[in-house]
Amino acid sequence: MIKAVIDVGSNSIKMRIANVSEKSGEVHIIRDETEVVRLGRGMSETGVLSDESMKNSCLTVSKMARKAERAGAKIFIVGTMALRTAKNSDTFIKMIKKSTGHEIHVFSGEQEAKYSWLGAVDGFEAEGKNLIMFDSGGGSTEFVAGEKHIASIPVGAVNLSEKFFSEHDKPIKKIYVDKAFEHVKNLLFENNIDKFRSDSLENQIIGVGGGIVSMASVKFACENYMPSKLHGSTLTQNDVLRQIQIYSSLTLKERENVIGLPASRADVILGSACIILATLKILNCQSCIVSINGLRHGILLSDNIIT
Repeated sequence: MIKAVIDVGSNSIKMRIANVSEKSGEVHIIRDETEVVRLGRGMSETGVLSDESMKNSCLTVSKMARKAERAGAKIFIVGTMALRTAKNSDTFIKMIKKSTGHEIHVFSGEQEAKYSWLGAVDGFEAEGKNLIMFDSGGGSTEFVAGEKHIASIPVGAVNLSEKFFSEHDKPIKKIYVDKAFEHVKNLLFENNIDKFRSDSLENQIIGVGGGIVSMASVKFACENYMPSKLHGSTLTQNDVLRQIQIYSSLTLKERENVIGLPASRADVILGSACIILATLKILNCQSCIVSINGLRHGILLSDNIIT
C-alpha cells in the first residue's frame, strides 16, 4: 500500500511517500521532501500563528497533498508543537481541511515522541544498549529512552533562535551563545532528562530532525542531500562545538554559503546546535548517531494510526 505522511512542524513541512508492505511492514521510500515555511515564526512573542505563515503553510501542505494523491497514496497529515500551542490553531486546521479535504491530526508531545521513537530506532540494534532518542524540531524537542521514559520539552531551533539570536544578520557574540546553551541545559535538567541515562547499560543516543541532519551534512561537506551517507553517521560533541564556533562567527549571508547547510536553515542552525550540545552533555555522551527517520517514518510503520 502506498502511504504519505505530511508533517506540519513549527519550522518546516515535510512529506514522505512510501510503499509499505502489508505482509512484512517494510517501508520503501518513494519520495522525501522538505520545505522550510516557519509556521511558528513569532509565536514565542504573540502566541498566535500569523496570517502570512498560515497562508504559506497551507499552500505548501496543499501542494504536497496533490503530489501524494497523484502517487495514489493514502494521506495522513499531522501537526506538532506550533499547532499544539497556538491560540488560533483551529483557524489553520480549518484552512487545511477546506484546501485539501483531509483532517490534520494534532499530536500531543507524548504522541510525537512515541512515533518519532518508532521511526528513529527502526533498523538499529538495541541489544545490550540503552537507546535514547531525541527529536529536535522548530518548537520542541522530544526524548524517549527504551520506550519507558517520554518527555517533550518546549524548546526548538526557531523559538530558541528568536529568544537569543534575533540579530541573525550579524555574527553572534559568545555571551548569547552561552546564555542559549545554559537556557536549554536548565530546561533539560528541570524535566529530568539526565534520568534517561542508564548506569547498567551502554547509553547510545539517536538524533532526529532537520537540524542534526543538516549538521551531519556540513560535517561531510555534502553539496546535495545524501541520505545513504548521513543515515547512521556519527556527530560528536567536538563536531557540534566546531560548528557552533563557525556559525556564531558568520553573518547570516555567510552562513547561507556554508557547504552542506541548507540556506533556509541558516538563521536557526545555531539554535539547533545549542540544543544538540546540551543534550549530549546532560546525557554524558560524547557522540550520537544521526537518523534521517523519525515521526513520519514511525507513522508509516504503525497500522493503528493510518487505517
